[in-house]
Amino acid sequence: MTRGQGEGVSHLSIETIDHDGVLVMAVSGDIDITNGGQARTAIEEQMNNHPVGIVVHLAVGFFASTGLSLLAEANQRARQAGIGFAVVATERASRRPLVAAGLDQVLQLHESVPHAVEALRQASVAARPDLPL
Repeated sequence: MTRGQGEGVSHLSIETIDHDGVLVMAVSGDIDITNGGQARTAIEEQMNNHPVGIVVHLAVGFFASTGLSLLAEANQRARQAGIGFAVVATERASRRPLVAAGLDQVLQLHESVPHAVEALRQASVAARPDLPL
């Protein structure tokens, strides 16, 4: 997919659902330079709530390098804050750039939201046995 200069801001929608302390952020539309800041802000706002974990579910049609950068930064920030962080990317538009950039070696990349939520929950229990399953 290519973009012309006059097309303006790409569509981006982010819906957040709390799964007992693990927040799932379903991201749809496109992530590019025109709206990467919006996605970054949304993730940062959720991190400020100090959840057990955050799962970013990428259901995007276009995923530019801006998106790669924001996921790498969010992963690092989450790690520093002791927040679990995972990404679900099953569509070619999102998974291929992650693999090509080598971020599949850095991020917890999962095939489904339930698997990602469970992985973060198990990791948090291992780190803090006082938390409920």
